[in-house]
Amino acid sequence: MSQTPPPTPGGPGPDEPRTSERVTALATVGGVLAIVGVVVAANVLGGLGRHDRSAAQHGPAPAAASTIPAEQLATMSPEKIAADALKDRGKIALQKVLPGTAKFRDKVQRLAGAQPYDFTMTSFNVLGSQHTAPGGDAQEYAPGRIRSEWAAALIASYGSTIVGLQEVQSDQLDAIDRATGGRFDFWPGRSLGAAGIPQSVMWDTSVWTETYEDSITVPFMGGTRPQPIVRLQNIATGREIYVMNIHNSPKDAQGREPERDKATAIEIAAIKQLRQQDGIPVFIMGDFNEHAEAFCKITGQTDLHAAQGGDHDGGCHPPAQMRVDWIFGSADTAFSGFRFDTTSQVRRITDHAVLTASVSVP
Repeated sequence: MSQTPPPTPGGPGPDEPRTSERVTALATVGGVLAIVGVVVAANVLGGLGRHDRSAAQHGPAPAAASTIPAEQLATMSPEKIAADALKDRGKIALQKVLPGTAKFRDKVQRLAGAQPYDFTMTSFNVLGSQHTAPGGDAQEYAPGRIRSEWAAALIASYGSTIVGLQEVQSDQLDAIDRATGGRFDFWPGRSLGAAGIPQSVMWDTSVWTETYEDSITVPFMGGTRPQPIVRLQNIATGREIYVMNIHNSPKDAQGREPERDKATAIEIAAIKQLRQQDGIPVFIMGDFNEHAEAFCKITGQTDLHAAQGGDHDGGCHPPAQMRVDWIFGSADTAFSGFRFDTTSQVRRITDHAVLTASVSVP
């Protein structure tokens, strides 16, 4: 029977190499987990500053309000308009990793990037205060400030952390900001001038931080209007999404069908560019002023699906319940708990339904 030779004085014992390997492996795993903890903490701390829009933290500076005349816009292809608007959006943010830990970066990215998360989003045409002001065409409604306070309470009841507003005016924006205790940031707000205010997106700054803000220009009622795009980073996971909030021309005496068609084509071109080049979830919501046509175009030409259902398998099959307002999300997300709210609480605020859905990002 052979015996294990005694260890050489000063040398390793028979079990020491295996123990050393285990220690090394545990140290590596521990190091990666520690870095993941630092990543999450850094993302949380990085998102605390309200209205902090420094280029160093949030990528390229927002574009100025569009100066493209309607006549020139009419001669440009939707692809050209979208490409020009989105060319300076910068890269998708990497997770924050401490200096000297580059060898763990790939492991950190895989671990941190795989974290699923959920949130609630709302599309809300608030009925602009100009309609309920003296001489307006909706005198049966309360003034804009009061309705905005009711809107803020409704948003809170949904638990929404991302809201696309349509028709919102400057006084209503201020009222919503006050009523929500300054917890939300807005884009564009007043940053693109008066034309940008009505389509403002708002997000809860305890949940999201913006990493890119811009707009695409679409034809609107004989002129042009910027439609906001914002890239938001989920603070808890560091993962990002794009949100587009739109309002296409209404059906007035002129019909405006060509304007809506061109606007939708531009929006679809922007969706395709973001999906193909950046590969993160994309959402578009708002007042399309179209029913089945909007659904069939968006779901037929992109990988987006509607929060209220319907499909494009073997042809366009719109959902049974639809108006002119929509929420669409890309195929790498899932909707649940869709709510098409037309209750008395909504009817005293606006002449539109309010759309709300829970979103899961796996």
